[in-house]
Amino acid sequence: MARYWVEAGHRVTILCGTTEGGLRATVDPRVEVIELSPPIRRSPISRLKLGKAMAACLPGIDPDIIFLPGNFHFPLIIAFSKAKGRAKIVAKVSNPAVPGGLIGKPIRALIRRFAPAVDGIAAMNSGLARELAALAPSVSTATLYDPIYLHHDMSADGPHADDGRLHLVWAGRFEKQKDAVLALRVIAALNAITPARLTMLGDGSLHQATLQKIRQMGLSDVVAAPGYVPGIDPWLRRADVFLCTSHFEGGPAVAVEALAHGVPVVSTDCSHFLHDIMTIPEAGRLVPTRDPQDLASAVIEVMQSPPPPLDALQGLIAHLEPAICAQAYLDWFETVLAPA
Repeated sequence: MARYWVEAGHRVTILCGTTEGGLRATVDPRVEVIELSPPIRRSPISRLKLGKAMAACLPGIDPDIIFLPGNFHFPLIIAFSKAKGRAKIVAKVSNPAVPGGLIGKPIRALIRRFAPAVDGIAAMNSGLARELAALAPSVSTATLYDPIYLHHDMSADGPHADDGRLHLVWAGRFEKQKDAVLALRVIAALNAITPARLTMLGDGSLHQATLQKIRQMGLSDVVAAPGYVPGIDPWLRRADVFLCTSHFEGGPAVAVEALAHGVPVVSTDCSHFLHDIMTIPEAGRLVPTRDPQDLASAVIEVMQSPPPPLDALQGLIAHLEPAICAQAYLDWFETVLAPA
């Protein structure tokens, strides 16, 4: 989005703790990147240092808008509010604003503390916007979607031969949040009904444990987990259904990629964002339980429906095109800057 904002005639500066990880190589050269000196690397306690260090840089940058791009940056708000000068502070919220369990109560308290110091909050889906409006009713909240960068390689051919089985694709980091084991239970339940196979794409700390679980469950003939792949298009090209088993998601981009390829999505009810885009039956099913039998039944229901029209599914995600999202943010910034 920074590139689009520069092309629209605006000055854009990225203030970061460190440029490690290839940041400069990914940013348009017209965007100024300022690294703290000395650099501050991300860690569990880095936010205790970032706020004060970054706030000291604000007078030299003299911004109109200070944009904090995610939940991680909320603790910086207090330090920024003391040094912002004429600037307005806006923040984006991604993932659940308030997690479940015992940690939810202190998170609510923190949001209520930080909210009065911001001039606007952008939520990445309508459900988050409603949640934030209830937590901080005095702060202007807007629903603004993250851009999804689609390659639309519709000519890519899948790596698997057509063997007469339903082909499900699952993709993501092998971490607890994604619940890869639930995906294995779904494919086991599905094979009790009809022949099916599952390809699990991605890597992560639980990848090896998942491979072991595949063997333990006797699923080696119907589940493949090849690890990280540079692009998901070849697999989606041959998929019948994209399966998502996450506990929670802010905006699962892989589901958008599936719809772009005309592949319906069957997912746990893990994201308000999916409710925002899956607005027609042809898009798939959101399952309100985490029961593998229910998810398997949803796959069968989707497969028994007529094939979804490609243009209908692509129309559901047209508003996520990067230029559209970037312009929506610019429009919001102008609203925040407008005199009350």
